Amino acid sequence: MIETDILLALISPKDRHHIDAVTLLDSLLGEVKISPYSFIELNLLLKSGEILVRDVPAFYDTLSELLKYREVSTFPVKPEYHREAYRLREKYKHLTYFDSLHAAVGIVENLEIVSYDREYAKLTELKYSHPDKYTSR
Repeated sequence: MIETDILLALISPKDRHHIDAVTLLDSLLGEVKISPYSFIELNLLLKSGEILVRDVPAFYDTLSELLKYREVSTFPVKPEYHREAYRLREKYKHLTYFDSLHAAVGIVENLEIVSYDREYAKLTELKYSHPDKYTSR
């Protein structure tokens, strides 16, 4: 499972991790899921101006097509994710809101999370890998 940092690298050719993100998805074609909370996080980054997009509806249409092409799917939102995210934030005070949600999906669905954010390695309940595991040349 990937989260927002891999998504951002994928959609931005200027991102320093762009080629690695493409390589990661190509090497795991059809096996990658994305946290459903990545889309909310992405939307907030757009709203705050952290990410600039000229035509937001066209951006989301293109993103949808890109994820279909790369065979990336997601999970429907479940209350269990929020329960687990709350528990994680209580246990790991350093964990951000969105990181807790992404981690919760990984834990509840028993999936490995692949992210550049090494904070996930501190969560004993979560299977975590850095993208280098899949993109090392």
